[in-house]
Amino acid sequence: MPVKLIVALVLLALATVMQVMHITEGNYTIPNYVNLALKLFLVVGLVRGSEGARSLAVVVGVLNILVGILAVFQVGAYISYLPLWLQLQLVVPLVFGGYLLWCMSQEDVKTWLYKRAFAEVGGDE
Repeated sequence: MPVKLIVALVLLALATVMQVMHITEGNYTIPNYVNLALKLFLVVGLVRGSEGARSLAVVVGVLNILVGILAVFQVGAYISYLPLWLQLQLVVPLVFGGYLLWCMSQEDVKTWLYKRAFAEVGGDE
């Protein structure tokens, strides 16, 4: 497994844990459960070598970039007056989305996912 894919999986696993923590804090809404289910699908799908999971990861990367841009534009010039932890929370979706897009477009990641998905069919283990 390529190291860049391992890093992406660790970041997705952390996001999944944070989503579970968000739900356990009393945020029992349907979008939170859908978000959790999508994150679990991504982690399991990428480990299994699913091309559908890779495509969904690209979509998630684009959405994270859009959310990050909208969050930064929403606070605008006040971003420098916010505490550092809040500034980081605004920038994390941009960085995570960009990394996910970059990682899923790399040839070694695509090749590994393909080989992982079709190893059972071809007989290679």
